[in-house]
Formats: sequence, structure tokens, C-alpha cells
Amino acid sequence: HLSWLDPHKERRFTVVGYSRGGLFVGKVPDSALGEMKAAYGELSVAVKTPRETYGDGYAETRLRYGLQAGQQQQSVADLREAYANAYLGPVDLRVGKQIIVWGRADALNPTNNLMAFDIRVRSPIEDDRRLGNVAVRSSLHRGPVRLEGVWIPLYVPSELPDIPMPQYVFFGAPTNPSSELRNTLLAGRVHLELPAFEMSVSYLRGYAPLPGLRLASLILDPNTPAVSVSRTAYDQQVFGFDFSTALGTVLAVRGEVAYRLPTSIAKSRDNSDQGGYFAARPDLQYVLGVDRSFGPVSIILQYMGRYVRDWRKESGSDEPVNSANLKMMSSPTALKFAQDIIIGELAKTNQMLFSQTARVQHLATARVEWLTAHDTLSLSAFGLYNVTTREWLAAPKIGYHLSDAPVAYVGGGIFHGPDGTLFGVIDPPLRARYARLRSPFTADEPNGTRLRSTRAA
Repeated sequence: HLSWLDPHKERRFTVVGYSRGGLFVGKVPDSALGEMKAAYGELSVAVKTPRETYGDGYAETRLRYGLQAGQQQQSVADLREAYANAYLGPVDLRVGKQIIVWGRADALNPTNNLMAFDIRVRSPIEDDRRLGNVAVRSSLHRGPVRLEGVWIPLYVPSELPDIPMPQYVFFGAPTNPSSELRNTLLAGRVHLELPAFEMSVSYLRGYAPLPGLRLASLILDPNTPAVSVSRTAYDQQVFGFDFSTALGTVLAVRGEVAYRLPTSIAKSRDNSDQGGYFAARPDLQYVLGVDRSFGPVSIILQYMGRYVRDWRKESGSDEPVNSANLKMMSSPTALKFAQDIIIGELAKTNQMLFSQTARVQHLATARVEWLTAHDTLSLSAFGLYNVTTREWLAAPKIGYHLSDAPVAYVGGGIFHGPDGTLFGVIDPPLRARYARLRSPFTADEPNGTRLRSTRAA
């Protein structure tokens, strides 16, 4: 099967990939000192088999060495995707580790609840933060209608930067669903694909990629108190709709709507029961965006709204919590008092993590890119502003093709938000300026072994 190495044999597969290195510099939280947030080198090698009558395959491995995601210097081998495709008449089938993305909006996709993400990953490419999972994906094509089904048997949670915890409070083992058939994720979509209009209606039932925080154990002790917090998954249903169309040659229009309904947790949650405080509340999210190009300049503008059903403000304790108060003798009364305070604080934190700190929210995003210097220089920026919570994000980026292959990037990412907001918490560990160099390659010569460069980003 390595016949691409032999010039006298027909090529059996193609090897593509890239090498890249990046430096990310930021600030020490609560200090004016600078620090290295990430510094790594990475090699990606992807193997593609040619499409045959009944199938083909794809696999990508990434090898990385250095500092990444606030961890110690280390070597990491990541099998990002590895799957096989089968083409059985009108039915397409894909089995293996893969990344599945739903939705048509830019960056904000309410209908995309299949796969986890890792926001700790330092990269100017948003796709690098997506995490693959083992799944079965099938499609049935019938003219302009396409039926899609997805089955994900294993649960992989999303990863967020470490949330600052008070003294004596630490993260324990996560609480993930067991590998039973009843805990698997099932989802389906019905697509309508016409030349000037596309839309889909979707449904999903399974565990949410982003877990909440739950009190796992509490020890009151005058000398060594301890509070264990577990990242806990909850199940949900999501009903979705998305579309895209064009208004002549003037504008491209796209949108999404999704209603998220936590299931078993929602049944036991009311104003007097905190049993589901680690789950999101039911909400409706909707996005409407327009795209327009002006020669070498492209612009994407979007509005996103969110309405939270059965909303109430999780205020936590009336006074700042002092974890030193855990140093007391344990008794049923003291234990119940401490549990109520801790659960209240976790409910407040979860409301922030799930972006549900207000009943109704209004957000706006903008993405602008200018290609110039014969398409060798790219000046771009992405921005987000939450009118309701006053959180904002700015991510400018400059890319330049140094030659036919290497591409150099410089840019930055800034999160900002008031106290008690998600961006306010993740800004200190994630805010950074970066410089990165990326060089793609391919080895797809049918009659030779030469590795050649490509301008593909």
C-alpha cells in the first residue's frame, strides 16, 4: 500500500500535511509581568486513499512538542481523524473517528451540538479547537432531499481553561455518562438543497458537549477541609433549523435557530429544587447573518439572540465566600449550611459557563478580510460584542505568504468582560499575542516520490 514510493507502480494514496511553529505571549493574571502562554512545533500528516467505486479513507495524525494550553513542556501525538467511507448507491456511510460540524452561520452555530471543543488550544485557526470522536454518519440522497443520521457511542467533553478556585476547593474526577447504549447520542437532519436555496431541519438527543460543575464531596475539618467539584455531563434535546440563500449577486444570507431542552435534569428542576443546578436551562438561540464581497474585501455581519426559559438570576451567596470557614467541626447542621452555600456558588458559575446570565441577550459579530499584494497578504479581524452583558472579543490577524509555501501569521486574541461573565474569567489565561509560521506539503506524485509545496492554508 506504500506504492506511491515506487515510481513504477500506480499511486494508492496521497500524503498531505504541514509543519508549523507558534509563539504565544501574554500576561501573568493579576500582574503586569509577561509570560509565555504557548510555544510549540507541530507536524501534521494526513493520508487519503483515492476514491474508488465503493469507498475511500482518510486519517490525520498531529505530532506536537512544546508548551500548549498552560501545561508543562511535553510531546503529544494526536490522532485527529481516522475514518472509512462506503458508497452504496444512494447511501453514503462514514465510520471512525471524525469531526462533524453542523450549521451555516459564522463562528456561532446553535445547531452544532455534536462534537466537543478545546478552547485552551492556542491557534488562530478556529478548526484546530474542534475535537474528533468515534461516530457513524450516514446520508441518503434523493434528488434535492438528503437525509442525514449520526450516532456517537462515546462521550467526549469540551475543555475550558482552568477556573480559579478558592483555597481547599479542587476539581475531582469528572462525571461522564457510562458507555451504555442508552447514553449514546443520536441525531438526524433533513436537507433541502436547491440551486438558490438550502435549508435543513435537525434533531439531537444526547449529552451536551459542555459539562456543568457539581459538588462531588465536602469535608469539614478544623485542619484539612476539602471541597471536590466534578465536571458533570447532562443530557439534552436540541431542535434546529438553518438555511442559506442569496439575494441576487448582492448579498448572501444565512441563519440558524435552535431550541435546547435539557431532559431528565429539567424534569426535577424548579425554584425550590437545586438537583439540576449543573445543567443549562432551556433556551432558544437564533442567528441571522449576511455576507458581501467588495472585490478583494469580504465582510460577514451577524446578529445572535438568546432567550432563556424559566430563567432566574443565580446570585450565589449574599457576601463573598471565605473558604477558611470550612475549617470547622462537622455536624449535620454545619454540613447542610456549607452545602447550600457551595451549591449556590456553583449554580452561579454554571450560569456564567452556559452564557445564561440574562433572560434575553443580544450579540453582534463581524468578520472582515482584505486580500492584497496579489493575494499574498491577508489582513483580517473577527469581533464579537454582547450588548446585554458588555462582553467583547477582538481577534485581528495578518497572514503573509513568504514564498510558494510558508505562511507567516501575527495577531492576537483579547477577551473582555465585567466581573461574573465568562469572558471576564477566561481573558487572563487566554489573552495573548502570537507569531506563527506554517508550511504545508503534499506527496501526491503518481510516478515519483517528490514532496512538493502547496499554497493551501
